[in-house]
Amino acid sequence: MRARLAAVLAALARDPLAWILLAAAAMRLTGLFWGLPASDGWDDDGFAPRNFLTALALTWTPGSFFTYPPLHAVLLAIPSLPVAGWALAHAASLHQHDVIAEITRPGYMTYFAVVARLVNLAMSLGIIWCVGAMARAIAPARARLLAAGAAALNMSLVYYGQAGNLDVPYLFWSCLALLAAMRAIAEHDTRRIWHAALLAAAAVATKDQAYAVFLLSLPAVLLLWFAADDWPRRNARQVIVTLSLAAATAAIAWLLVDGAITNSSGFAKRIAFLTGPASGDYAAYAHTWAGWRDLLADMADWFAAGYAAPASLLAAGGLWLAVSRRADRGAWVAGLLPALAILSFTVCFNFVALRTDARFLMPQGVLACVYIGMAADWLLALPRPRALAGGTLLLAAALWALHFCIAVEAAMLRDPRYDAERWMAAHVRPGDRIETYGQNAYLPRFPQDAAIQRVGAGDLKARNPLPGVNELRQPFDALAARSPRFIVVSQWWMRHYTEPQSELGGRRSPSKVQQALFGDLRARRYFRALRDGGLGYRLAHVSAPASGIWPEVHIHESLNEAIAIFERTP
Repeated sequence: MRARLAAVLAALARDPLAWILLAAAAMRLTGLFWGLPASDGWDDDGFAPRNFLTALALTWTPGSFFTYPPLHAVLLAIPSLPVAGWALAHAASLHQHDVIAEITRPGYMTYFAVVARLVNLAMSLGIIWCVGAMARAIAPARARLLAAGAAALNMSLVYYGQAGNLDVPYLFWSCLALLAAMRAIAEHDTRRIWHAALLAAAAVATKDQAYAVFLLSLPAVLLLWFAADDWPRRNARQVIVTLSLAAATAAIAWLLVDGAITNSSGFAKRIAFLTGPASGDYAAYAHTWAGWRDLLADMADWFAAGYAAPASLLAAGGLWLAVSRRADRGAWVAGLLPALAILSFTVCFNFVALRTDARFLMPQGVLACVYIGMAADWLLALPRPRALAGGTLLLAAALWALHFCIAVEAAMLRDPRYDAERWMAAHVRPGDRIETYGQNAYLPRFPQDAAIQRVGAGDLKARNPLPGVNELRQPFDALAARSPRFIVVSQWWMRHYTEPQSELGGRRSPSKVQQALFGDLRARRYFRALRDGGLGYRLAHVSAPASGIWPEVHIHESLNEAIAIFERTP
């Protein structure tokens, strides 16, 4: 056994891909405890530490639903079950209030958050491996390493590879499905069609938007396969029967896991919610040609910032190489699948949801690495003088991308909320009343001996509770009656009430939700007066993003956002 293990480790040490994955893992471990320990996470819209428990409770409850599908919740529940059972055993009773009060303690929540982040870390490494395997399926061996290296330097994948969101898990299953489909086509192996279908079902059962990766790409690549390669035509019966059985089985498995069969009314409500307020209310562009043009322009700006223009040119060049190589018709068709998946996601999700957040551009950025690897391999295979110039270009592009990846880690390690917490520890006295606003993901951790109150106009039952925080449903401007000593608020969150623009600026137009917030004249007057030093409060401290050699990276509305602390004047 020891000899076998030593042989495996020696083989891994000789494989450059293992070193790429090791470096990627080390980078992601840097921010693993970002904002922890705590009773909730700073990763906005994170599936852990709390939402996966809610998904398990609601998905199969007749008439109920949760925003996301339950597959990843089931996966997270396996390592979380012993700790969840311990929390239930120590709750004052099994009444919902007592269970929530116990299980939202920082110790339990930190464990759930770390488990989810470690799972995302492993899946992000799986995505990097998949990208390398895709490149190897259609290009020389060296393209595998170059494509995997490019994926390891994807800024969004670095962030979400250490957060608790669902974007890495669904992309992991999607990449595995695309890889299986590419191998089925390139190797004329119909058994892999089963793998592709079931893995695609797993992707959609993890996060619904995965449908957009496959909706156009798989039908298009199958049509191309039959048109360009005579093998599927000669074996049409076998291929069509396998496709039909695999697609039907995958659809049934997806509907069963997603609760559509056991909780059809809840499933229908969830689909109505996803296609209605969950997407339409947050659309950042107009449903016009001008809106789509601005959407594409913002996509180009994002890629230019994170990957740099040379990497985009490399992706285009790699796609050209994939299109122009037609000696092996099966491999040629397979080589087009990542590009078709990029097109499918852009048309079926970005153009429909009208959003270009970093997480909604990650499929395009990751899959483009297949072609970046192919183009990089071609450059290095040129005669020596030109290969040296190509290698210099590749090194510059890699260093640029690494610069932004390290900036993500620096932003996590130097999050402004850490500075806000240190300031409060030095200035807040026991019993001081602190008022705050906004969701959990935007807030620092407050001193335990202070009296914390969170104010808002929404239904108290809809808020994600925080232990020790008194939830108040009051108008913001009833401040005099509450009279806190300090007010602590995320400047990004407050900006919804003070500036008539979207959170990321650029060519985006405000969503319906943002328009409604800015249209609240009473709240707008309150926050503008607070910002400008009125209401009897002064700006005592601003915890701003740290300056230095790393660019100021903002991802998903929670990373690197400033915290303003106001103090009541005498």
